[in-house]
Amino acid sequence: MSTAEDLGRLGAWGHLDSLPINAARAFARRVEELGYGTLWVPETVGREPFTLLGLLAGETSRIRLGTSIVSIWGHDAQTTRMAAMTLHEATGERFVLGLGVSHAHLAERLRGHTYDRPLTRMREYLAAYRSAVYRGPLLEGGDEPLVLVAALRERMLGLAATEADGAFPYLVTPERVVWMRGVLDAAAASAARPRPVLAASMPAVLERDPDVARATARAYLAPYLRTPNYQACWAEQGFFAADWEKPGSDRLVDAMVAQGEAGTLRARADELFGAGADHVAVIGLAPDGTTEHLPVLEAVAGP
Repeated sequence: MSTAEDLGRLGAWGHLDSLPINAARAFARRVEELGYGTLWVPETVGREPFTLLGLLAGETSRIRLGTSIVSIWGHDAQTTRMAAMTLHEATGERFVLGLGVSHAHLAERLRGHTYDRPLTRMREYLAAYRSAVYRGPLLEGGDEPLVLVAALRERMLGLAATEADGAFPYLVTPERVVWMRGVLDAAAASAARPRPVLAASMPAVLERDPDVARATARAYLAPYLRTPNYQACWAEQGFFAADWEKPGSDRLVDAMVAQGEAGTLRARADELFGAGADHVAVIGLAPDGTTEHLPVLEAVAGP
């Protein structure tokens, strides 16, 4: 069975949509050279993530390749199982599946679904994924890919611990990670399950000028300020409505996005590890708002 150690301590997370495909291939090679354990790609309205990871698989040999995350509204469980197993076989068991319930405006306006009862829908989806028929080739003695759930609050964390292999929260403080670690471990223990994986994301800006750094961080956070899911999670982290009113308070921006020189960024990652994260996925933010900024990843990876 794949474990948290297989992900490596550090991962790299990026849309890659700002890069032509040959540049995306080169990016994947460089991330692997830097020693990152996993390359994560999200699903928005750019490249389709399973296809993209399939294209990048041939450019790499060691790094894990994961989705962070694919929306359960965009792929039925049968299709997702087939895609995950295909990539897992093709990459020599380097694929990791990240799933999430996304947000109402994306599920409804973009995809035409009714966004209701997200916890129940995720529970049903995980059950359907596990029971989906797959008759493609398997590697001899092969394991299933890890399945992580994008969880922010207590009940979804419990589901991630008991019905999946762990959680991949987003936009959380180290203090929140401490709490999440406790929730995950308690839920797993009560169900006699192995210790869940806890992977945390870390948006990061490599910039010593705090005003410049905050401008980049604030632009990155802008789309998230209006989402009820993040607002609810931020409220539980001690923030207030005034913090997520546009353009976002300095307090919220500084808490959600690591900013500064290389040592400062590495120290922020260490805080997340100290809080209980098994894996930290670094999101390298460029001044233009793209998430594939190699200087950030090079700085965090260190010499």
